[in-house]
Amino acid sequence: MKALRDSSDVRDDTGELVRRLREDGYVYLPGTLDPAKVEAVAADLRAAMYRVGWLDDPGTTRVKSRDRRFTHESMAREYAALQSVESFHRLAHDPILMDLTSELLGGRVFSHPAHVCRISFPVDGPADFLTRPHQDFVVLHVATDVLTVWFPFTPCSAEHQGLCVLTGSHREGFLLPDPDMGGRRPLYVRVDPDDPRWATAEYRLGDIVIFHSLTVHGSRPNRSDRVRVSADVRYQLPTDPIRPEFLHPHGWPSTPDWPELTHGWSSLEWISTPEVPRIPPPPDMEYLEILRSLNPPPSRLLSAS
Repeated sequence: MKALRDSSDVRDDTGELVRRLREDGYVYLPGTLDPAKVEAVAADLRAAMYRVGWLDDPGTTRVKSRDRRFTHESMAREYAALQSVESFHRLAHDPILMDLTSELLGGRVFSHPAHVCRISFPVDGPADFLTRPHQDFVVLHVATDVLTVWFPFTPCSAEHQGLCVLTGSHREGFLLPDPDMGGRRPLYVRVDPDDPRWATAEYRLGDIVIFHSLTVHGSRPNRSDRVRVSADVRYQLPTDPIRPEFLHPHGWPSTPDWPELTHGWSSLEWISTPEVPRIPPPPDMEYLEILRSLNPPPSRLLSAS
């Protein structure tokens, strides 16, 4: 798998960052966040994972048992403990992230409150992907120019894999998911794991990858003895619409809602949003039928000259 293009040399050149985003579907910016700030949040997440019995010790990411799977019960209990970590949600509002995504989208953005804490447990046996290839637009539905910022809370090497991006895939438009690929609902697209367009990196704390909602991405299996932890945070302009469920916590309604998760927080700023148009899903339609009827709005970001 090839290496992601490092754009840290043009970090302060918004025009070049936009050009690379249009060309590749992503920009990779190593060392953008303060590693000490990211590690402080990682420590809070480790403490939460230790409390729910996932880790041997809060000072390590070594798991108690392998091949865990998320269930309705674990989303309601264990994952809820991670979603209750205030510092995790605060980090999504770091001025660096807010400013970068605002520059790329050409206006002041807001962060979706549904911040994803991505937990990848160790697995055994052959597998091409742990997180199967997909586009974020498959769940967003109503806004095309949404940027996801991915960043790790644990280093990711070849055996402890992080994000993989299918370079240039955003130019193919919305790809209808294959319902035979599994999952609670159709989300995933069939992509050859040996496609030469796949790219990744050896990620360290402080690195970020920003990608467009139409960019196909996924992750390879975690074959270490430690849990891999990362974040997916989405940003968009408040003039674009949003699906109402993204105003709730990630995993809701299996995960409890904000009144329970935010008990004892110092501020609710991290989950607050400006006034934004809300478009609920069509009533009385099967999910695959909704996907078949999707027509992504034209992208201002990708179509601009």
